[in-house]
Amino acid sequence: MDVDTDIGEFFGMIERQKQVLLDAKSRQGECPRDRKSRNEMYLRFMMGYMASGAKRQGPQGNMIRSSFISAAYPPCTSSVSSLKSIMIKDLLLETHHRGKLLLLRAITPPDRLTGIICLVEDEEEEVATLQIYQQDEEPVRKAVQIVDVGTILLVKEPYFKTMANGEYGLRVDHLSDLVEVDEGAAIVPQTWRPRRSAKGISADSLKLEGNAAIGQGDCWLAIKKYTNALKQQPTQQEAEIIKRNRSLALLRTGQYDAALSNSGFPNFGSLPPEKSLFRASEALYHLGRFAECCQVLEQLCVKYPANSEAPTSLARARRRLAEHSNGNIDIASLQTRAKKLYPPRMDHATYLGPVEIRDTDDHGRGLFVTRAVEAGELLLCEKAFSYAYVSDQHGSGNAGTKILVNPETSRGFLGGQADLLQMIVQKLFKCPSIAPSFTNLYHGSYVPIKAREVDGEHIVDTFLAERVMSFNVFGCPHSSLQTHRDTMANKGSNKHKQHSCGIWTTASYINHSCLNNCHRTFIGDIMIVRATKDLNANTELRFCYQPPTGKEDIRKHQETLQKGWEFTCTCTLCKSLEETPASTFATRRKLFGQLSRICAGPTMNSIPTRKVERLFKSLNETYDRPASEVPRLALWDPQLMLARIYLAKKEHVKALEALGKTLEALGFVCVGLEATSSTRFRVVEWGSLVDHVVEMFRSAHAAFRALGAIEDASMADGYARTAYRILVGEDGSYEATVAGYPVVG
Repeated sequence: MDVDTDIGEFFGMIERQKQVLLDAKSRQGECPRDRKSRNEMYLRFMMGYMASGAKRQGPQGNMIRSSFISAAYPPCTSSVSSLKSIMIKDLLLETHHRGKLLLLRAITPPDRLTGIICLVEDEEEEVATLQIYQQDEEPVRKAVQIVDVGTILLVKEPYFKTMANGEYGLRVDHLSDLVEVDEGAAIVPQTWRPRRSAKGISADSLKLEGNAAIGQGDCWLAIKKYTNALKQQPTQQEAEIIKRNRSLALLRTGQYDAALSNSGFPNFGSLPPEKSLFRASEALYHLGRFAECCQVLEQLCVKYPANSEAPTSLARARRRLAEHSNGNIDIASLQTRAKKLYPPRMDHATYLGPVEIRDTDDHGRGLFVTRAVEAGELLLCEKAFSYAYVSDQHGSGNAGTKILVNPETSRGFLGGQADLLQMIVQKLFKCPSIAPSFTNLYHGSYVPIKAREVDGEHIVDTFLAERVMSFNVFGCPHSSLQTHRDTMANKGSNKHKQHSCGIWTTASYINHSCLNNCHRTFIGDIMIVRATKDLNANTELRFCYQPPTGKEDIRKHQETLQKGWEFTCTCTLCKSLEETPASTFATRRKLFGQLSRICAGPTMNSIPTRKVERLFKSLNETYDRPASEVPRLALWDPQLMLARIYLAKKEHVKALEALGKTLEALGFVCVGLEATSSTRFRVVEWGSLVDHVVEMFRSAHAAFRALGAIEDASMADGYARTAYRILVGEDGSYEATVAGYPVVG
């Protein structure tokens, strides 16, 4: 939704990749006899490795990093002990070797492109290229911390394929299909084992090595050291200390579930260690379990009153709990913080208001209001499950352009969307307790595996994650406030703004309608959803996935919805467009052409308002249903121009009538804007919202004041504030923003 999927300029690249896949498929099951020699492969790899290093040191603004998703295949669900060994020479092209296991050792350093690539050998010294995907990015975890010269790996049910360069290699898409093996493990051949085995090192020595690794900032190495220490049969007290230390390393690497279990939670005993309580509280905080976090921190404050950090952490956790429980969030203050954060990942909790996920009658699940709500009311304020940020002011944070393409669906994502899949997969792998909130989202016809764990590791299906992401990703600006201000200042939209994106799991249940009844806005990785009109209890919430203009080629519009989300819109607007004769569209185009020519004058004062009024009358006659049922979205913009002309001429009565027609075109039902009306101004029913609705109400406010209708002016300003709150997410910035509006009169 609102993401940049325009990959037209990369169409040739996609078609070439499709052809590569077709050619490769023709060799499925073949055992290649033309593999390069070990020395030639090594020389070629190292030359490429050095060239990549040189590129990374130079300017990268024009680099395109393309990543192609392979044909979907399930992750291995078998334990290592049940798999049978296979050698590189026995691998068949374009084949997933089910029930097999490949033991490998890296013989080169890793090269990081769209994935991590290295050369590996088996026990027979046969060599192959290994490509591993969905690993942490370099700033999070260096490639050499994942695989380096001498690293021993198990590839479960290896996938052997023809690579993009025509060579042969192994590809690993699922994190759990790749297992790092300790060099002293029984499965490792004697020739690969070190002279000094870890078995001869005490648990205490390994613990100290782990402590040193943490001190040097290498938490991944520390985890290995602590894990090996626990294998050396330490005493119970030693094991508890080692686990507490490992908990810190797990916290720093984002593995919050494991960090929590290593802290000793929930059974700390009568004399819980200070570090255990503190690390458990941090893990609970990051998992969004704020009530439990507060309980642990309260215990920490009582048991260790000298701990200066505990009261601060408790106050923070209590703020999150209040936000989560009752929506006690100062949303306006988020704007200030978001301006200072790059990326703008906000330290706040999710608040779910009067909403509930339910089954719908005919389109799966949806989000419903549980009670009556008013226009502008906060429905949810949700922190992203996963969020990829691309800055249009401070650089993308990732050099050049990234593109992620699925050749099977011919669908691709640019910018942040290309990073998001890896971020999602890593989060699912590191924090399996929160995985269901994501994996339960709509994923089309893809059939996920039933197994959730194997050999103590959580199984993450990369292709399930990709399907869920493709249906549920939201594009988002840094702040909807700035987008609103840019729109009102008539600034062109920056295409990079919608390269940022994320997954908001509750908001994903809101189904599409071109005529929405709620609206989403963003402040960093926080999505705010408010009602756009008064809603009865048990009403299903709807917002636009593909915003309408009223001029669409309806067939193209429906094709876009079908391709992107696998449904056809049946809202009253789409039905009306489908039922409108071609001759009527032709008449509208002709009238709009005349209107454009008339309005092309050098100044607004030179535009003949009577002719414009007559054209509007003719245009309105081409619609056979009232605008309150089917908004006339193509008319509001030129109608607003007419209102501006009347305001500039100080013709306030005519301006109010024009503003009434502008709002009417958007589906609003208002009273008190007509020249002959003695009724107080009131919005009876809210219509479709565009940014300029705030200007419309502000202009009505100015016109009413000029006419001395102070009560009506106050009502208009109140409606402007409500519309602003819906469109921006908050109204604390209202006065500062509307002061710059082009309101005249």
